[in-house]
Amino acid sequence: MTIRPTQVSLLFCVLLIAATVAAGQSTANSPATGASSDDVAKEIGMLRQSVQSLDATLSDIADKLIPVFNKAKDAAAETQGRISSSFTLLAQAEQRAETMRRQLLELIEKETLYRTRITQLDEDMRPENVERALNPYGTTRTAEIRDTRRRVLETERRGVTNLLTLTTESRVRLEEEVRQADALVLRLRQRLNPMIEKEIDKLTPQP
Repeated sequence: MTIRPTQVSLLFCVLLIAATVAAGQSTANSPATGASSDDVAKEIGMLRQSVQSLDATLSDIADKLIPVFNKAKDAAAETQGRISSSFTLLAQAEQRAETMRRQLLELIEKETLYRTRITQLDEDMRPENVERALNPYGTTRTAEIRDTRRRVLETERRGVTNLLTLTTESRVRLEEEVRQADALVLRLRQRLNPMIEKEIDKLTPQP
């Protein structure tokens, strides 16, 4: 059972009112005039005893309720700590996933560029295109230059192909890492949302 501070305040008020009423009744039962000093002293003593009894009762209630309040306060602080930690983890996971997605896009763009370059090199290495590229020079060493041109293109193609292979392998690995990062973000959200809903329910007045 959860005891709210307003309930404790109400209980204190009830006890105080009860003591006051009891004291008033005791005073009302004595004669309004002609009361002896002994009677007045007796009434004061009874009132003092009532106040002392009320103080003792309130102290006993406070001793019992303070640990309850402290326990509830500690539980609330622990819950807020878990929510704060979950928010931090979620923000870090989302940032990591977003960074990895940007890296993945960059790798995809590089793959596209490498594939385009390989296609262009294949086209340039066709015999008629090699011959056409040498025509403006008008040299008599056509065969030698043709072979040199072809070797240059083949060397570049091998280099670009190697880059494409490495980029593709990196892209495949990164795609898997992005899936894992997105899965982690989803798990953190599923863990955090119920805690937030529970705290919202505490703030919502019960009908």
